[in-house]
Amino acid sequence: MTGLDASFLYMESPSVSMHTVNLMLLDVSQVPGGYSFARIRRLFERRLHLVPLLRRRIVEVPGDLYHPVWIEDPTLDLSQHLRRTKLAPPGDRRALESLVGEILSTHMSRARPLWEITFVEGLEGDRVALICKVHHAVIDGAAMTTVLERVMSSDRDDHDVAPPTSTWTAEPLPGARQLVLDALRDRLRSLSRLPRLLGRTARAGVQLLQRTRGHKLSLPFAGPRTAFNAPLTPRRSFATVDLPLADMLAIKTLTGCTLNDVVLGVAAGALRRFMDHHGEVHRRPLLASVPVATGGLEDVRLSGNKVSSLLVSLPTDVADPLVRLREIHALTEAAKDAHDHEVGGLLEQWSEYARPWLIQLFMNQVLPRLPRPPVNLVISNVRGARETQYLVGSALDSVYLGGPLLEQIGLNLTVWSYRDTVHLAAVGCPDTIPDPRLLLAECEHALAELVVAVQRAGPAGGRHIQSHE
Repeated sequence: MTGLDASFLYMESPSVSMHTVNLMLLDVSQVPGGYSFARIRRLFERRLHLVPLLRRRIVEVPGDLYHPVWIEDPTLDLSQHLRRTKLAPPGDRRALESLVGEILSTHMSRARPLWEITFVEGLEGDRVALICKVHHAVIDGAAMTTVLERVMSSDRDDHDVAPPTSTWTAEPLPGARQLVLDALRDRLRSLSRLPRLLGRTARAGVQLLQRTRGHKLSLPFAGPRTAFNAPLTPRRSFATVDLPLADMLAIKTLTGCTLNDVVLGVAAGALRRFMDHHGEVHRRPLLASVPVATGGLEDVRLSGNKVSSLLVSLPTDVADPLVRLREIHALTEAAKDAHDHEVGGLLEQWSEYARPWLIQLFMNQVLPRLPRPPVNLVISNVRGARETQYLVGSALDSVYLGGPLLEQIGLNLTVWSYRDTVHLAAVGCPDTIPDPRLLLAECEHALAELVVAVQRAGPAGGRHIQSHE
C-alpha cells in the first residue's frame, strides 16, 4: 500500500470515517422485463473482474512497522457488500438523503474489502437508488468515473461483457514473518530515498518563493475559524441540489475563466450568504482545499489514490460576485502554477513516511488546539459522462459524490457534472451544521446572482479574466 493510501486509514478515529459515498438514481420505468435486484446483482458478479480493486482487502503489518498491504481477499462474499432496503412512503429525496447520512455515519470493517453498495427501493417516480460507499484508501473521487464506466454502459441494451482473460485465484493471507521482512525491506528503501527527497523539497521551496513573489498565493491556516471548523462527532448529514450546467458554461465563456473557477465562485457566494444568515463576520476569506487528480492512464488510476490538492482562498469578504470570481481565478492560477512546478508531487512522496501515531497525534491533539484550521472546507469538482449511462437497462438519472470530513474541517462540497446538469452534494456534521440543505439552497441563489452580474457587465466587463488553461 502506498503511503498516500495508508494515510487515509491513519486519519480515521471514532469521529472521522475516511470513506466516500456515491449516490446514483436510476430510472427503472423502461427496463425490459421490469427492475430486479437479482439481475443487478448478477451484473456485478459478471463485471467484478473489470474493477479488481474491489477484491482487495488490507492486512496490517505486525507492530505497524510499515504501511499495511493489499491482498486479493480469499473469502470475498458479495452478500456482505451488496445490500437492499426500502424506504417508507412517499420515498422522497429528503428521506433518501437522511439514509445516506446514516450510512456515512458508520465505519466499515477492515476484515473485508472496503466497499459496500446499498440498493434503495420504494422511491417516488419509478426510481431506484444505489448508495456506493468506498473507503478513500481504495480509490479517489476522480477515479470513480472510471469505475462507473466499467460497470455501466452508454447502450441501454448492453448487458453483457467479455469474460476475464484468466481465471482469478485468491491470494493466501501472508504470514507474520513475511509481513515483517517485507516491511523492513520497504522501510530501508524509503529511508535511502529520503536525502534526495529533502533536496528536492528544498529546491521546490526556493522555486516556489521565486515564482510567487509578487503574486497571490493561498497558504494553510490563513482562513478564519467558522461554525463548521469545530470538533466532529461520528454523525454525518448529506444533502443534494441540481444546478444547470448551461449557466456555468455561459459564465465560463463570457469571463474566460475555467469551469472549476465558476464552481468555486458559486460556493464562495453561497458560503457568504450562509454565514450572513448565521451572524458570522467576514473578517478574512475562507480557505478551500481543492483535490486534483495526478494520475495518468486509467489502469494506473485504479491502482490506488493519485490525488493532490490546491489551496484556494474564497473571497467571502467581497460583496461583488464578479469581483469574487476574478479573484478566485487569479488565486487558482497561482495555485496551479505552484502545484505544477514540483510542489504537487511532494505530498505523495512525503506520505510514504507517514506513521499512524504521528497523524493521529496531529489530528486529535494538535489541530483542536490551533487558533485556525489548516483549511475551512474541501471542494471537489468531477467531470462525469456527457451521455446517458445505463445499468441493466436502467437509465442513470443523476449521480452525487460525497467526500469525507476531517477533524476540524466539517464541510465537504463535491460537484459531479453529468449530461447537462451539475449535481452538487454536501457532507456535513449535524452537530456543527444542522442542515446543509440551507447551504445548498444558497448555491442556487449564488449562481443566479453570478449570472446576473456577468450579464450586466456584458462582453467587455466579463472578459477581464484571462484564462491560462
